Amino acid sequence: MMTVDAFLPVVMILSTIVVAMMTLLPLIPHQHWIFRGLDFPRLQIAVAALVLLALQIVLLDFEQATSWLLVSVVALCLAGQLWWILPYTPLWPKEVKAACSDDPERTVTIPTANVLTPNRNAGALIHLVEQHKPDVLVTLESDQWWEDQLTVLETSMPYTVKCPLDNLYGMHVFPGCHCLNRSVAT
Repeated sequence: MMTVDAFLPVVMILSTIVVAMMTLLPLIPHQHWIFRGLDFPRLQIAVAALVLLALQIVLLDFEQATSWLLVSVVALCLAGQLWWILPYTPLWPKEVKAACSDDPERTVTIPTANVLTPNRNAGALIHLVEQHKPDVLVTLESDQWWEDQLTVLETSMPYTVKCPLDNLYGMHVFPGCHCLNRSVAT
């Protein structure tokens, strides 16, 4: 039976490997979900790395080179995750300044409707669009059925970009003005 003293380094090594893999896999330019899925939980991975780093600092014996290596790897992983996260926080300078004008002529409204493919209540969305008259409408998870229902909007928004898909990844864009390049990259 393994003692706590023998078990602790194994847990720290395995935890460090997991955090390192979750940090490094998204850097591989491959479209498989194993790689791309880890682009999203960056905050959770950063928190896990921070907790692991704190535990390592408290529990490891720094007379061993392995301890320094584990702490260094986790610190680098934490820094890598923060590099992705910080630009989206109030701690980072803003790239786009807030609008100072409430003038409707100087504003653009772009509602995004995640219609959920199995949902069949197109009338509610059409009513909202007719009521609010947005400059651009974006629908997500829209399939061919949704495209057929939303054709009534093309009288006021004729310049559409359509990509109906039955796998929950469909999208439609209804800009209120002519777009120079209206194509869908697949």
